[in-house]
Amino acid sequence: MKSLCQLSSTLFLLTLLIWAPTAQAQPDLPDCDKRPHFIDPPWVNAEYYCAELVIHDESGGELGFTALATAPDGSLYATRPLIGEVLRLTDSDGDGLPDIAAIIISGLTLPNGLAYSNNALYVSGGSYIYKWANDELETLVDDLPAGEGFWTGGIAVGNDERIYVGIGAACDACIQQNNERGSILSFAMDGSDKQVVATGLRQPNDLVFQKDVLWAVDSGRDGLTLDTYYDELNRVEVGANFGWPYCIGMENTPDVAGNFDCEQAVPPALTFATHSNPLGITAYTGDAFPHLQGQLLVTLGGTSNEAVLNGFTLVTVNFDEAGQPTEPHIILPELPGSSPQWKDITLQKMHYQASGFWQHHPFDVTISREGWIYISLGGGTIWALRPR
Repeated sequence: MKSLCQLSSTLFLLTLLIWAPTAQAQPDLPDCDKRPHFIDPPWVNAEYYCAELVIHDESGGELGFTALATAPDGSLYATRPLIGEVLRLTDSDGDGLPDIAAIIISGLTLPNGLAYSNNALYVSGGSYIYKWANDELETLVDDLPAGEGFWTGGIAVGNDERIYVGIGAACDACIQQNNERGSILSFAMDGSDKQVVATGLRQPNDLVFQKDVLWAVDSGRDGLTLDTYYDELNRVEVGANFGWPYCIGMENTPDVAGNFDCEQAVPPALTFATHSNPLGITAYTGDAFPHLQGQLLVTLGGTSNEAVLNGFTLVTVNFDEAGQPTEPHIILPELPGSSPQWKDITLQKMHYQASGFWQHHPFDVTISREGWIYISLGGGTIWALRPR
């Protein structure tokens, strides 16, 4: 017979098992090529991924679905910035993929960033930060610097219970008249207590926290040589100036004349091919793809008016033992072989063969409660990468 001590220990362990957080159960999925929404192409690594169509709706035009966010109940949220709408997508046929879109918010100004936190959806756009909770919309901030130049960028909520938002610059490459343009601002959760976190950014399209570190993507000015690496991934710290418009690149090379010491600028933590145009970023914390744990995922939107099609890819960024980001790895479209990814002519051929995103730009990326990867792209389309 067990002693009272043994019984107590057993009950304690059972209690821990009952109350311990568990990963979202992975549904049983048929073979990839037997799923009704299987996409072939794009080229992805068949050892890990199955590419599937979530939804295609041309009614919203090229920017039909842009910024993305997911909620613990399985809902997928997406913005339509030119129409001023936020949509919620839910699963109607039980296959696990959200496929029916309903407008939940309308009348917004250029909604261009989404973050879901503590049962609320936060939206950035134009001069505004909005909060949507319990089917009610609240305007938290109405005086973000906006207007000419780049749109208000992404939004993130930190563990410090503050809201962070990227503010685009007012021009392509000129000295700013407003020190809050080309910056990252933060606010208390009620929209008060505005603070300037970092400056010297051109187009901070998106932000994400990973292990309490804030990361932001940025893009180089127009007219830069295509075989350089001037698009950026930045580790954001309070008071950092990343050098725009005066300095570019890892070495902070002087680029625009002015009264600024480029040696004082914070260099990017990692660079992408110039004009690959990083648009969306998220941290992978799911269980569906264990090999991606702890990595960042970045959509490189690409440009349409260049001879070389840099971008039009989804990349992962891993970290070395010192916590420094390592060379990006393209996972969509996956390049065959082990040749250098950024300069391989194979990537250009794959673009022109429609083996990936091109001709549409990938806009944003987010992770579902199951650890699946959702990507929005031009033309009103959302794709998913699910396990094989």
